[in-house]
Amino acid sequence: MHHIPKGFGMSAFRGTSNHTLDTKGRLIIPARFRSVIKAGREENVMVSKFDGALNVFTMEEWDIFEKNLLEKRSPNMPKIRRFLIGSAQVCPLDKQGRIQLPKELRAYAGIEPEGEVTLVGLVRRFEIWQASKLEDEQESINELMQTEEVREEIMDIGL
Repeated sequence: MHHIPKGFGMSAFRGTSNHTLDTKGRLIIPARFRSVIKAGREENVMVSKFDGALNVFTMEEWDIFEKNLLEKRSPNMPKIRRFLIGSAQVCPLDKQGRIQLPKELRAYAGIEPEGEVTLVGLVRRFEIWQASKLEDEQESINELMQTEEVREEIMDIGL
């Protein structure tokens, strides 16, 4: 289980929001997410791919994640590193609060210019999903949430 540092509460990615990319494939980052990025050491994010979506990290969180990836030893790790680190790209936040999503990353996630996307905050990072793909994912999550095993896990953490 990840330890959340003291004072981390305000500087976290939370919540879900829907957005549309512009014709050039740029995405406006919501103000509450921008403030988390701007609280970091630089106004860039690292974007990588995983699970059919794009994962967006502050540079500090990416450093922690990458260090963990490099230290972990398993037979699959070289391929996992190649997939996650090899696809990662720095995306600067422009003056309008947008990031340019690189074409290769958009292609992986099925996101087109002028396409609908959903941002999902996950505290240390956020995901960018092609909107209809996330709807399918939500259906499987809803089914999973009904299972006894998951309900017990959630009750174990206090809900």
